[in-house]
Amino acid sequence: MYKTLAACALACLLAGGACITDGPAVLYVVVNTAVPDTTSDEQIGLSGYVERTPQQQDAITVITVTGGAITAVDTVNLHGLFTVHVPLLIDDDNHLSLTARDNTGAQSTSAWQRTVVHRSAAPATSSELNSKR
Repeated sequence: MYKTLAACALACLLAGGACITDGPAVLYVVVNTAVPDTTSDEQIGLSGYVERTPQQQDAITVITVTGGAITAVDTVNLHGLFTVHVPLLIDDDNHLSLTARDNTGAQSTSAWQRTVVHRSAAPATSSELNSKR
């Protein structure tokens, strides 16, 4: 990620710095949580951080996650960190999409997306199935 940011900064400098001030701000979102493919938990927590280019100290950034039981929303703290708790659709596929937007109109370049399958009971193993015969 930092290599990408460094490459963008170098390209901006070579272009005379115009892209730093003229273009809209961009939010880069990183989710640090290992997200399971399948879970019996009724909600999952997603944690990570947001970087804003160019930086603006007074910007208020909101994380939104759709695709679960409800739309989950949380505010990023002053250090760019967030944790949002996402209630899952029970016994269903949850196609989660996380985006960021701040009060200046800057938004994430793309949505973070994962599918999490909720199952109330763990699936039977082959040995459990064979023991029932």
